[in-house]
Amino acid sequence: MSAQSIPEAFAAIAASAPQRIALCGDGAPLSYAGLSSRADAIAQTLVTRGVGPGDRVGLYANRSADAIAALLGVLRSGAAYVPLDTSYPLNLLRYIYEDSAPAAMLVDTSLLKADTPTFWNGEALPVNAALQGPGGAPTRMPSGADPACVMYTSGSSGRPKGVLVPHRAVLRLVLGNDYAQFGPEETILQLAPLSFDASNFEIWGALLNGGRLAILSNPYPSLAEIGAAIAAQKVSTLWLTAGLFHLMVDNNLEGLAPLRQLIAGGDVLSPPHVVRALKALPACRLINGYGPTENTTFSCCYTIPHDYQGDTALPVGRAIRGTDTYVLDEHQQPLVAGSEGELCVGGEGLALGYLNRPELTAQAFVAHPQRPGERLYRTGDRARVRVDGNLEFLGRIDRQVKINGKRVELDEIEARLRATGLVQDAAVVAESAANGGQRRIVAFVTAPAGALDQDALRRALRAELPDFMQPATITQLPALPLAPTGKVDRARLPHLVSGKTEVRGRAPQGATEALLLEVWKHALGRNEVGVEDNFFDLGGTSLALLEVHASISRSLASDLTVIEMFQYPRISALAARLAQSPVTPATGLGATERARLREAALSRRAAHKTQPR
Repeated sequence: MSAQSIPEAFAAIAASAPQRIALCGDGAPLSYAGLSSRADAIAQTLVTRGVGPGDRVGLYANRSADAIAALLGVLRSGAAYVPLDTSYPLNLLRYIYEDSAPAAMLVDTSLLKADTPTFWNGEALPVNAALQGPGGAPTRMPSGADPACVMYTSGSSGRPKGVLVPHRAVLRLVLGNDYAQFGPEETILQLAPLSFDASNFEIWGALLNGGRLAILSNPYPSLAEIGAAIAAQKVSTLWLTAGLFHLMVDNNLEGLAPLRQLIAGGDVLSPPHVVRALKALPACRLINGYGPTENTTFSCCYTIPHDYQGDTALPVGRAIRGTDTYVLDEHQQPLVAGSEGELCVGGEGLALGYLNRPELTAQAFVAHPQRPGERLYRTGDRARVRVDGNLEFLGRIDRQVKINGKRVELDEIEARLRATGLVQDAAVVAESAANGGQRRIVAFVTAPAGALDQDALRRALRAELPDFMQPATITQLPALPLAPTGKVDRARLPHLVSGKTEVRGRAPQGATEALLLEVWKHALGRNEVGVEDNFFDLGGTSLALLEVHASISRSLASDLTVIEMFQYPRISALAARLAQSPVTPATGLGATERARLREAALSRRAAHKTQPR
């Protein structure tokens, strides 16, 4: 790996094959030379505004060719980019902006409306305007130790923390590694949000190896649209979160057929879903990918053999090139194979630490037990080395969980609940849904006096937390159960998952509302659903919304899009919207759809049984 930085590695590829297609997908194809020219224009625009080494530049944009040029342009200016998720609430965006203190803001102005409040100070630079810069060489090529980007993750203190990812860590991820095939013959679909660290694999895995990056610009594509993009752009390599992988297997497995490589991870993979994928995709290499943001996307990978029968939990594999993995005891000393301990990771992929959080950096990044001067990151994951040399994930040491592949610190949600001023105390846990589906977040609170104003509390949380961190239920208790130490005893909190069916509010009117009620109950993993309930107040996430959309698309001939569903978060409103377009007569879920939902639920229950406790 001779390159020292991302721009240097890209420049070598662009010089060797300038007319090769770098970007494809939505919009016209763009060559490596064309992308390089756009990035240079952005770099010089930033440099003329005083941006340089040591600075950070915010980027508020969805997936697009312009956004990719912006990322590369920021790096060519010597600065690091801070991608801000366009789905985040305003208050959370404002916090990330203030914490990262960017020297400049690049903004896709198509995302802004006339009355849209902004979270940045001063003037933002439209990405399109930056593309019209003078071009030319940047003033300084960054080094491998310089920060390339800042990725924000959930924080137990009540606020997310920015992970400083250096150039060398990204290069180690995508250059000279064999956990996946990279090269000019590969087309990688860019599906992850720019703020999700999987985007480092997608973007730089393609562009630093002479491959093609296929951009799916729709921020909320349906499962059918994902499959269509794979076919249309001849995608060969795809990364999916575990949850999205399970949905594709359940609803659009044929859409994955063109792939040669499929990496899934971010949470425990369901063995039944893996077995179905292996049988249906005999020419595809299926890889279980594992790694925290603090060690740059992947630390370990495991290529799943095609004779895997699904009777055991899948290992997370072995360390990828340039990575150290150790299972350590409570004194941070290595354990022998077979012993259970905390998985710690390091090597060239290690982050520089947390932005503005020296105390958290010192806690999480500890001295290497065998190499003085080097550090390891404490993942908080329990693991052991199996007799075959592969690492096995055994669960968490702390209260961190994964929702939709994204890290969630339950303590952060508790802190935000308390900060609303509407509750006295709060305890948050994650539990499996009634149908064996993905975890849901459950909150218990005590209120100062009288009944809790649930609507006001929900509004306050939506202003601070993204959708995947919203509690599915908020239950008021007279007091939280305490252990003898005086701390909350979460094991004694009520267990709310119930098989009892209860329709809240009025009964569904008409076949469409009845169908939607059944679909919602399955996707949300709960039986207490009303036609006037807000999908997101019930713990619905964008991933669960994809499942609802897939079921609607199979049962009703509708032109409804996933993005539209955000505008109709109640069954009553959604049914009214569906009535505006031609639909097939609905008398509830048909036999085929019922069987499919039962099969998906059984697969999820089987997956839950094999997950480590």
